[in-house]
Amino acid sequence: MATFKAIVKTKRKDGFYQVYIRCVHNQKPSYIKTGKLVTDKQLDRNGEINDPFVNEYCARRILEFTDRLNRKDIRK
Repeated sequence: MATFKAIVKTKRKDGFYQVYIRCVHNQKPSYIKTGKLVTDKQLDRNGEINDPFVNEYCARRILEFTDRLNRKDIRK
């Protein structure tokens, strides 16, 4: 089964971080780019996203992806 998580990678030149949804299936990661940006204030010490609006957006997208995957046979 695939696992999803909202993450940030590296800081851009303008000081913002691009938010990605990481998908891991069969130990192969892939990243889905979102249109959301966060700053240092919206991240905790571990790099986790604290902004409730960004977390809610990513959670809804992850639920959408999970719903799509549950309808397909992804064992192979």
